[in-house]
Amino acid sequence: MKTYQQNQLAMYQTVLRFFDEAGTPLLAVKRIEAGRAKLADVVTRIGAAGESQDRDTTKITESRTATKGHAAQKAEVLRLLVVTLTADAGLRGELKQPLSKVAKGKEAELLAYLRKIDGAVGTLKPADLAEAGYEEQVRTDLRADIQALTDTQGAARQVETGTSTATDALETLIDEATRVLDEQLDPLVTAQQLKHPELVTQYEAARRIVKTAARRKAEYRGVARYGKPVLVYDRREAGVPQPTLGNRSGKGLTLRYYTALTSTAAPAPGQGVVVKHKTDQQLADYSGLGAADAPYLLVVLEQVDGEGRWVVR
Repeated sequence: MKTYQQNQLAMYQTVLRFFDEAGTPLLAVKRIEAGRAKLADVVTRIGAAGESQDRDTTKITESRTATKGHAAQKAEVLRLLVVTLTADAGLRGELKQPLSKVAKGKEAELLAYLRKIDGAVGTLKPADLAEAGYEEQVRTDLRADIQALTDTQGAARQVETGTSTATDALETLIDEATRVLDEQLDPLVTAQQLKHPELVTQYEAARRIVKTAARRKAEYRGVARYGKPVLVYDRREAGVPQPTLGNRSGKGLTLRYYTALTSTAAPAPGQGVVVKHKTDQQLADYSGLGAADAPYLLVVLEQVDGEGRWVVR
């Protein structure tokens, strides 16, 4: 899977975990339960497509390389016999190249050369072969190697075709899962704002796509407003033991990060860590943000006017 596909899948899985745990009360609404079931089905199919997409031909390539080496050794023995014993000058010319040189070229040309050597042995007299110390098993093994090379070449093409088909299917499935969220779960969950405000807030946080990149930690981003706490994540699930708190807001806007027992709680006076605009603060742990057992990391804008931009990684 590509990085953005992995991020999408991680978000879908987080939403499903939310419904399995804290969000269970929302499943009392039949259409929300139907949407969750549909999303779960699509996520299962995304996983299967992802496994197919991630298959490669490494093992097949390794097998072919070893087989080509064995075939080349047997074919060289037979080539030398044919060149020595045949009375056909034209055949000697066709087989003048040693296998060490042919093996470095295209595989199709190597296979053709191996078959030519096999066929050339059949043009020699059995008595001449016997006198030259010929062993029939060498030719039998060469034919087996030729067949193995042909079979694995076909298998590699099958893997490549299967991977291409899985890639196309994966894009379609991601679009389908996104539609389930956009058109079904998002509006239905939001409609529960008055009855379950905290669960709606947790759903919105689960719905947020976490951006990741090679060799980087997960990165969470969002918008903060005055007087309205924003849930960054449930730190029990986020897997970020040493968070870096960032502020990408405009000049003069500060953000306050803190932890709480609920996902909508406002900070207590003086609680948390204040981060000024265009700065980052890396923490050794969450101890300075609130109670040790407070699971939710939240952020709020300190100024009445403005829009805060937060980032945590």
